[in-house]
Amino acid sequence: MKPCCEAYLNEQFGGDADVVGEIYSEYVTSLKDKIAEAAAALEGAQWDVLDKAAHTIKGNALAAGDTETAEAGIALRSTAKLQDRDGSAALIVKLEGFSKEL
Repeated sequence: MKPCCEAYLNEQFGGDADVVGEIYSEYVTSLKDKIAEAAAALEGAQWDVLDKAAHTIKGNALAAGDTETAEAGIALRSTAKLQDRDGSAALIVKLEGFSKEL
């Protein structure tokens, strides 16, 4: 578990290891799913779908205390709105790297 997430979730849920573990597990699964969705949306130039996936990535990351991933999600929303293929692709690669650290 990423230390930032562990600290944040423990603070939010009073150190309840079962709850923290369950929430973190759901976060990891969701993040990986949304990154795959974002990559597919980029491939198909579905900018609205990419923006929605990035929005979910940002929100879920903030809810888990993962500010680094949230910042990448915010940036991905911006590149999606600009229809910036190269910028979006670079951010998806960055997010994929983050997901491997989880």
